[in-house]
Amino acid sequence: MSDAPGAFAFVKAEGLGNDFLIVDAREVDLGERVAALQPHAVAVCDRRTGVGGDGLLIVGRPTLPGSVATMRVLNADGSRPQMCGNGLRCVALWLAEGGAPGTFVVDTDAGPRRCTVTVGEAAEVDIDMGPAHHGPAVELAAADGHVLAQVSMGNPHAIAFVDGDPEALARRLGPGLERDAAFPEGTNVEFATIEAGAVTLWVWERGCGITAACGTGACATVAAAVAQGRLAAERPTRVRLPGGELWITVPADPRQGVRMRGPARLVFRGQWP
Repeated sequence: MSDAPGAFAFVKAEGLGNDFLIVDAREVDLGERVAALQPHAVAVCDRRTGVGGDGLLIVGRPTLPGSVATMRVLNADGSRPQMCGNGLRCVALWLAEGGAPGTFVVDTDAGPRRCTVTVGEAAEVDIDMGPAHHGPAVELAAADGHVLAQVSMGNPHAIAFVDGDPEALARRLGPGLERDAAFPEGTNVEFATIEAGAVTLWVWERGCGITAACGTGACATVAAAVAQGRLAAERPTRVRLPGGELWITVPADPRQGVRMRGPARLVFRGQWP
């Protein structure tokens, strides 16, 4: 890795079209590397003049016993979310291809997360995303009459189950809801429909906008659906996102972790600038 200001090596990765640049910071101070990269996130993630991506995933040395690494996330706008489920699948695959065992723990700002990687013709990663934490439902003017369930997966989500077009609602209402005064730190916004036990989901992601996929959003949405009796616990639920499908299993015991299974792919390596 170059020591020149702003220069770094990366691996481009994607999970269901949610794309990232993975940066190896295991040989340096993780906090300093994150601080150094943060001013460059907008330029690097620009899809016309940069590499293009939904964010940067900076991987450092483990901070807890039994873990293999630590992941920090920078959104495309330079903000710092606590967690990114699709990003963690990409980091897990990168670590596995670098020699990590099939099952291992990665430290995140939302806590340690156990990952199991299956590498084959198409790599899949199964992650224990930790328990879902439910807040009170809210009705906001910006939601245009939709009741929003609040669920945290280490990062905040506001979820509406709708009968109409979830894409149109996410595009129209997502920007205002993300920054509504009811959410002082901002929120991810989900609009979902349920049919035949499967979820169709569109996400306005905090700091990114409309996104091809959101792992924590899928987990939060299924957890909200189970809590409302719309879906059954302990049963893998297919979640259809614009970029593809995830399988989410919500435990009957709310103290246990929600499980997410889905694909990840390493695309290419590069150097910035």
